[in-house]
Amino acid sequence: MSNQPLIAPSLLSADFARLADEMAAVGGDSGGGADWLHVDVMDAHFVPNLTLGLPVVQSLQKSTDIPLDCHLMIDDPDRWAVGYAEAGVHNVTVHAEAADEPVGLAKNLRAAGAKAGLSIKPNTPLEPYTDVLKHYDTLLVMSVEPGFGGQKFIGEVLEKTRRARRMVDTGHLNLVVEIDGGINTETIEQAAEAGVDCFVAGSAVYGAEDPARAVEGLRSQAINAAHARQ
Repeated sequence: MSNQPLIAPSLLSADFARLADEMAAVGGDSGGGADWLHVDVMDAHFVPNLTLGLPVVQSLQKSTDIPLDCHLMIDDPDRWAVGYAEAGVHNVTVHAEAADEPVGLAKNLRAAGAKAGLSIKPNTPLEPYTDVLKHYDTLLVMSVEPGFGGQKFIGEVLEKTRRARRMVDTGHLNLVVEIDGGINTETIEQAAEAGVDCFVAGSAVYGAEDPARAVEGLRSQAINAAHARQ
């Protein structure tokens, strides 16, 4: 769906005491920086970790022009997710494993002004959700277990991205294929070759001396790998 690979730096790897500065650091002086900013919302229930919530996201929204990509790793997204859309978040992603009414939730997110994303864990199969995904704008394939940053990339999930890419290319789905977990200079090319459109990168960006340049480097790798696939 995307003409150019999208790079979404993950604020989970940023300095939480300096979030406004950290967002600015990936902006790029010439408009070539991050495409989205990935914000992990964790509730210590759906995943064991606890991060930030809606009040912080509302503040982030006021502090950057980069579209926010909120990944809700929370219980009961049917109840809570629409608030993030109402806050102006560009893309709100919920977990297939947590949503009770994923089709209705997608419609509610879109009605509130956001793109709707559906995420699946590494061991969750794609097939039960192919019809549900017709109502979504983004499929987020987790390439680590959700909950903590810095985990090792699980290459086996790329078969899911390949199947999703085939469904997009044949017109069965119309969405952005996104991947999250362990994406860096060593793994982004294989993900791009497997049909991924949007790459969430945490420590590969915020662990670099120049985060904006790291974004550009990852994008260049993804473009080259995508061209090789075609």
